[in-house]
Amino acid sequence: MVNRGQTFEEAIPPAVTYSRADGELWVIGLRGHLDPEELGTVEDATEEALRRCSGPLVFDLREVGFCDSSLLNHLLRTARRRSVGIFGGDGTVRRLLDLTGVDRLLPPHPDLESARAALSVRPRQARP
Repeated sequence: MVNRGQTFEEAIPPAVTYSRADGELWVIGLRGHLDPEELGTVEDATEEALRRCSGPLVFDLREVGFCDSSLLNHLLRTARRRSVGIFGGDGTVRRLLDLTGVDRLLPPHPDLESARAALSVRPRQARP
């Protein structure tokens, strides 16, 4: 929804909602309508994560309403450089993963802990 004094572009939610370390993983949360125009933000967040973390990257797709092959290609390119997991995603996203066969290379998990287990990474340690 565009608020008074706000342009339409300012009202569009960011493609990357968070990017943070989570134990040995780095988790990047994505949101919205992801196509080639938004991919630059995702690529920047991925490059930063690759620099800051030596462990696997996990992409949170729970808030992605649409993605096209540009995001799928990005995920596959990233998987050539590092272990990658994905979780979440609505029926549209999962159908695209299934139709393209990406689900066989990057199977979607229901949640972060399932992705963590599939990547064989220990959970984050609670601080005393």
